[in-house]
Amino acid sequence: MKVIITAPAWESYERSLHFLAGYMTYRELERWDQKLWDSNDGLKRFPRGGQYEPYLDHLGEGHRRLVVGNFKVVYRIEGKTIYDTDIFDARQDPGKMKG
Repeated sequence: MKVIITAPAWESYERSLHFLAGYMTYRELERWDQKLWDSNDGLKRFPRGGQYEPYLDHLGEGHRRLVVGNFKVVYRIEGKTIYDTDIFDARQDPGKMKG
């Protein structure tokens, strides 16, 4: 399996990092970042490890979510590829994720 991070997921992640930079030291951000990517990399071995994402059921694409701390990685599986479609601070309004 391989993991591809979509452009919208990168953009959302970068916005979240920019926000967190105002509240964390560089070292804390670095540790958090590493934890997120280690967890995301684990999807290669256990792609169905995440729970189904009910807020995106209406799309019918089988979106799943991986929760790492306060962050949510939303992904879908196509064949041998995992597409991260969103990475964001889960403390946001889930209604924004309706797709």
